[in-house]
Amino acid sequence: MGRARAPLEIGAEASGRPADSTPWTLRAIYTAIGLSTASIAPFVPVILKARGLDPATIGLVAALGALAATVVVPVWGHLADSVVGRGRAFRMGLLAGACMAAGLLLQIPLIALVAMFASFTVFASLFIGLADALAVVDLAAPERQYGALRAHASLSFTVGVVAVGFLYSWAGYGAAPVVFLVWAGALLLLVRRVPDRSTRSTARPHADGAAGRRGHRFGSLGRAFAVQPRLWLLLTVFALAFAGVQGALTFIGIRIVELGGQPSDVALSLGLASVAEIPGLVAAGWLGRRIGLRWLFVASLVLYGLCITSWGVLPFVVAINATRVVTGLCNGSLMAARVLMVPRLLPRSLQATGQVLFQAATLGFGTVMGSVVGGVVYGWFGPTFFFAAAGGLAVAGGFGAWFVLAGPVGARLTGRALDPFELNEPPAI
Repeated sequence: MGRARAPLEIGAEASGRPADSTPWTLRAIYTAIGLSTASIAPFVPVILKARGLDPATIGLVAALGALAATVVVPVWGHLADSVVGRGRAFRMGLLAGACMAAGLLLQIPLIALVAMFASFTVFASLFIGLADALAVVDLAAPERQYGALRAHASLSFTVGVVAVGFLYSWAGYGAAPVVFLVWAGALLLLVRRVPDRSTRSTARPHADGAAGRRGHRFGSLGRAFAVQPRLWLLLTVFALAFAGVQGALTFIGIRIVELGGQPSDVALSLGLASVAEIPGLVAAGWLGRRIGLRWLFVASLVLYGLCITSWGVLPFVVAINATRVVTGLCNGSLMAARVLMVPRLLPRSLQATGQVLFQAATLGFGTVMGSVVGGVVYGWFGPTFFFAAAGGLAVAGGFGAWFVLAGPVGARLTGRALDPFELNEPPAI
């Protein structure tokens, strides 16, 4: 009920909720995403190593999946913003991911198993980006609310990865696809209950008008680059920084196993990092209002890189796990800052495209570079050199962020992010 609202004020209050409330459906979706991700993704390198693959080949597999995601995910963003709507695009990705997971239950040759894991990576990488696109337009004050909402995924991932780590120690990794299918089914039901603002009749024409004629040839991707010329530079810097981060995360499980760790130790390492993401996510909004997104990115990447460097020289699993608390804090702040940066760059009508573009650059292309090069470096030069190089790349990315986030994009958070094109203002560049 209540007074009529202008198109600019789409959000919580428009549906009768208090201004700062977060819909239970969004909370449930992020919880299910964390649980579904925990079921398979963290264990892929260890599963492949157990099947006889060497580090270089494992890195290649991770890179193939990430490379495919780098291509497919932006296309899916265009589908979400301009063709089928964000909710339907989310459900399509869920069904495709479920098919890939079901295929892992079959007795298939190793090469087919590798291809299935790579394909699964493509669709699993869609989930959080599309959820972010749904959330930033459905929350009344995303710059204040997003961190706490995203923390649901980190908390559920923490609980889920520890639980399935012990489950797989007892039942084997063959149970992983079954666990994923359970949570994928729950997500499919939940996504149907979220209002999809991209299906409004004004959304797609507004996106077209925002970008003008220059970007129409490449759909929503072309429009995004047309309205925000700085986008190329931002994507490049973050792709290079996350090449170090993602490369290190690809091989941290193998490093733990080489030091004598068990599947439960790998799960504990991931669980510690994930639970530490929660205060990082929540604190990101508070820190962003005081030091700005620019300083938040710089500090998080530099500290993350120093911890990664230590993984090559620390001799005990427990010591590596101690640093995982710090990297979890940094990762939480990076995730929140990355999502909150997109509404400052692109209009509301291009949020799915913007969110998945940064997802593709960081978790897609960054993983390709970190895994392919990292697998060769790890195999030839050993963990000490590899983690030093990966950490150095993350630190360099932090310094790069200082330059590319100058101006309004990296300024202090102010609360609710407004669509610059709905205000008839140019994007922040």
